[in-house]
Amino acid sequence: MTLEEFYKEILDKIESYRHVIGKIGFCLPENQLLERKPSTPEEALKAIDTIINSSKELNQIFESSPDSIFVADGEGRTLRVNKSFERIAALSREEVLGRNVTDIEEEGIFKPSVCRLALKEKRSVSVLQRINDGGDIIVTGVPVFNENGKLFRVITNAFPMEMVKTLTSYIANNQKLAGSFQEAVPKIIAESDEMKAVINLANMIKNTESSILITGETGVGKSVVAKYIHESSSRSKNRMMEINCGAIPQTLLESELFGYEGGAFTGADRKGKPGLIELSDGGTLFLDEISELPLLLQVKLLHFLQNKKLTRVGGTKEITMNSRIIAGSNKMLEAEVEAGKFRSDLYYRLNVIPIVIPPLRERKADIKPAALFFLDKYLKKYNKNFEITEGFLESLMKRPWKGNMRELENYIERVVVTNESSYLLKERDPEETGDREAQNEQNTNSGRKLTLSCAIDEMERDLIVKTYEKYKSSYKVAKELGISQATAYRKIKKYIESIQE
Repeated sequence: MTLEEFYKEILDKIESYRHVIGKIGFCLPENQLLERKPSTPEEALKAIDTIINSSKELNQIFESSPDSIFVADGEGRTLRVNKSFERIAALSREEVLGRNVTDIEEEGIFKPSVCRLALKEKRSVSVLQRINDGGDIIVTGVPVFNENGKLFRVITNAFPMEMVKTLTSYIANNQKLAGSFQEAVPKIIAESDEMKAVINLANMIKNTESSILITGETGVGKSVVAKYIHESSSRSKNRMMEINCGAIPQTLLESELFGYEGGAFTGADRKGKPGLIELSDGGTLFLDEISELPLLLQVKLLHFLQNKKLTRVGGTKEITMNSRIIAGSNKMLEAEVEAGKFRSDLYYRLNVIPIVIPPLRERKADIKPAALFFLDKYLKKYNKNFEITEGFLESLMKRPWKGNMRELENYIERVVVTNESSYLLKERDPEETGDREAQNEQNTNSGRKLTLSCAIDEMERDLIVKTYEKYKSSYKVAKELGISQATAYRKIKKYIESIQE
C-alpha cells in the first residue's frame, strides 16, 4: 500500500466514523469537533486524536458506572464487563469474558440470561435475575444495530434489587412524613434518673433555635427524643422531616436535602423539587447518622447552618429557610473529626446542645416499664390477652440488651407472637425464643463447652448482625467485611430473621 493509498484509507475511516456518530446524540461533542471532512494531513491527525480521546473517555465512563454493564457481540460472546459487574454479580471478569451467554446460563450463573433473551427477541428485555450466589438483580438488555440494520451488540445494565427496596422504603417514608404536619408527642419511657435528665434537658431547650446533637448507641431512641423535642415545641405546627444519611445512596443525598431546579440532571422533574430542608421550613429537620454525610455535603450543610440560606442543585438563587437542625449519631463524632472523616467546624456548629442517651443496660429502671409498654402494644396488635409473671420481668433485667430499646421491643413482639399459652407468659428459656446470645452466655456460665465450629459460627453471626445493624445495606456490609455482596446478602438472610433492605 502506497502512502497515498494509506492516507485515503484513513480519510475513509474517519468519514465512516463521522457518518455513524452523526446519528448519536450522546456523541455531540465529537460531532462538533468532526463537523467537516479533513482536507489536510494535520486535520486528519487532529480528527484521529479526537476519536482516540473520545474512546478513552467513554471507556472510563463505562468502567466507572455505578451500574453493572455487560456487553456481548451478535452471537452472544461476552466482550466487555465493567468493575461494577464484578461487584454486583460477584464474578470476576475472567469468569465470563470470551464465553457465550448461553453457556453461562446453562451453568446457572445467570437465571435467565437477559442478554440471550434480547438476542433472541431483538428487543429490549428487563427481568429480575437470580445470580449464582443467590442474590437478585434487576437487569435490562438492549440490542444494538449497526448502520446496516444488523444486530451486532447487546448491552445489559443491572443494579441490585436491594437498592430498589431501599429507595422505595425511603420514598414511602418521606411521603408519609410530607403528608403529616403534626403527630402526637411520642411516648418516652423515663423512669430512670438518666432518662429523666434527658427529658428535663429536652424541655429546657425545645423552644430555642440552637442546633442539637443527640448521641447514643444504635436503638437507644435518638429519633424518638428528636420527635419529642419537635412535637412539644413551638414548631410543632410545622413539619418535622427526617432522613437517615447512611440509608440512601450518596448520589441522592444532595438533591434530597437541598432540592433541585428543573432540568438540573437527567431524570429531574421539569418543575424542580424542594428538598427536605425547604419542606421543614418553620419546623425541624432530623439528620440521623450524621457521621455518614459525605464531606462535600458537610460543607453545604455548614453554610446553611451559618446563614440559614441554601441553593438548590442546579440553581443559583439562595433561598432563606427557617429550619431547626437536630442531628443524631451512634458514633463519637470527636473521633471522626480526629480521623479526618468529619469537619470540625460542622461538629461545633451541630454540638451547640449535646444530648447523650445512655444505653439501656445503664438505665435498668427503664426496662420493666418499657417491656410493659411494648407488651400492651403487641397484645393489642395481635389480639392476644394473657398475664405475665414477675419472673419474666426479672429475666429481662439480667440481659445486656446490646440493641437497646429496639432489641427489647423486638424481643417482646417475638414472645407475644410465639407464646402458646392463652393466659400466662412465664420466664422463657433464651433458646426457646431464638435468643442465641443469651443462650451462649447461659452455656458459658453453666460450664457447657462450645465446639470450635460453633464458636466460629457465633463470631461470624455477631459480626454480620452488628455490621448490618450499623449500615442497613448488604452492599455496605460486603464492603466493610471484604466479601462479595452476594455472600453478604446470603449471610444476612441466614442470621437475621426479618430483613428490610
